[in-house]
Amino acid sequence: MVMIEWERLRILGEGSYSIVYLAELRIPEEGKRMVIAMKSSKPHGLHSLQKEGGILESFSGSKEIVECMWSITNEENGCAVCHLLMELAPYGCLGDLIRRKPFSESQVIVSTRMILKGLSLIHKAGVVHCDLKPDNLLLFPPLEEGVEFQLKIADFGLAKTKEDKCDGESREMKFRGSPFYMSPESVRGEIETALDIWSLGCIIIEMMTGLPAWHHISSTRHLMFILAFPKQSPPIPSWLSLCCQDFLSKCFSKDPNQRWTATMLQRHPFLL
Repeated sequence: MVMIEWERLRILGEGSYSIVYLAELRIPEEGKRMVIAMKSSKPHGLHSLQKEGGILESFSGSKEIVECMWSITNEENGCAVCHLLMELAPYGCLGDLIRRKPFSESQVIVSTRMILKGLSLIHKAGVVHCDLKPDNLLLFPPLEEGVEFQLKIADFGLAKTKEDKCDGESREMKFRGSPFYMSPESVRGEIETALDIWSLGCIIIEMMTGLPAWHHISSTRHLMFILAFPKQSPPIPSWLSLCCQDFLSKCFSKDPNQRWTATMLQRHPFLL
């Protein structure tokens, strides 16, 4: 068994269930040192992070999913704590880029292809991400010529797996994810792969415009209402190419059973 040591350097971010640190990982017997991202659970987030570690482990080696090198549970201050030791994204996240300036259509096409490759892999494994948004899409050095970066899906803390039960009455299954990327059915607690496709559509609009798809909605409560009752979809900008508009219409079908899958979308003319 390889013995490892780590030192937390500073906090990179904090969520409801965990804190993400910049950390130095050391493997003394191999004389190796590397800078990593270390995600540590809060007391009430132990199970969530252990589950996330298991999901990431199942996708180990996939270039579209962030790599988790180790998942370790130990005791700190009398409490069990789970640590995910993950590769560090040197280019930040997709949200950082969008906040600087909108993407060109060609940049959107390249990024969407990468996201869909990851989603197709995740969905075939029976996993629903549930919180797909620009800040959960991390950027790494490119793996092929002609692209600016490699995009990887991260943060599976809210994900649903085949082992999870969703009976419509479970409060745990309701309102997963970030409201401005949620689909109408997810507001009602229906958690299936189609909701990630709706989130993808919201991300594409944000890449194109530099603004969230629902930026004109003033409050989360108002957004929840228009999603759950009129079942509206985000307005698709009329200045987008007709091919892009058609692609988005496939993402925003109000009936999740009619929404195109990740595999189907990869063959849409917009991406070809």
